[in-house]
Amino acid sequence: MMKKIILIVSIILLVSCSNSSNNTASNIDNNITNISVNVGIYVYDYPFGYMSNGHIGGFDYDLMNEISKISGLKMNFNPMKFEELMPALESHKIDVIIAGMTVTEERKEIVNFSDKYYTTSQAVIVDKSNTNINREEDLIGKNVGVIIGTVADSMISKIDGINIERFDTGSSIILALKVGKVDAALFDKTTCEHFAAYDDDIKIVSGIKYPDEDYAIAFRKEDTALLNTFNKALMEIMISGYYDELIKKHLSTN
Repeated sequence: MMKKIILIVSIILLVSCSNSSNNTASNIDNNITNISVNVGIYVYDYPFGYMSNGHIGGFDYDLMNEISKISGLKMNFNPMKFEELMPALESHKIDVIIAGMTVTEERKEIVNFSDKYYTTSQAVIVDKSNTNINREEDLIGKNVGVIIGTVADSMISKIDGINIERFDTGSSIILALKVGKVDAALFDKTTCEHFAAYDDDIKIVSGIKYPDEDYAIAFRKEDTALLNTFNKALMEIMISGYYDELIKKHLSTN
């Protein structure tokens, strides 16, 4: 009789533990409120994410904070290098990624994406005095800087004959360009335009065009409730006019 009682108590405790919530994104349901979400965010290049006097700023950061206000989710921001983000999501160190991340078919096999929140393309930056790089073919035989793990990295890796130099940030590539370590830089057009707007020594190569690409927030495949909550908040942001305020605040120089 005593063994049966112990067994029943053990089963009750096991069920109780399995149904408890520790208020993390891994345990959310369709009634999401007061949940802490660990956000992996890339903060090393204007205008989407940056650090200023020890504080995070940028388009992506403000967007996530507005999602927090609308949804009731608490955002815990974890600044990371771009190549660290996907592994951190897969290992549950973070719950979502916002990093000016392009939606690609390859990435969609690993993660789920929110609705898009921005559309841009890739662009090539060179020294203003450069007259030798006018088309994509002109990059062959040249040293081209990219941010490691990005779409630009993947794109340029498919072209034979280009010497690829990989960096952690776009600003590091621009510095390498200015000192002659690389001949050109390839990353997202919006960031390129931002750099070019404030630096008279560099220019965007107008003759090299790339297709549009969408930015979205990345989630683990199983976290569909969290994805749905973000999408609802994004829709409200678009409708309310706050999105236009973000564009004006962060992208008015573009």
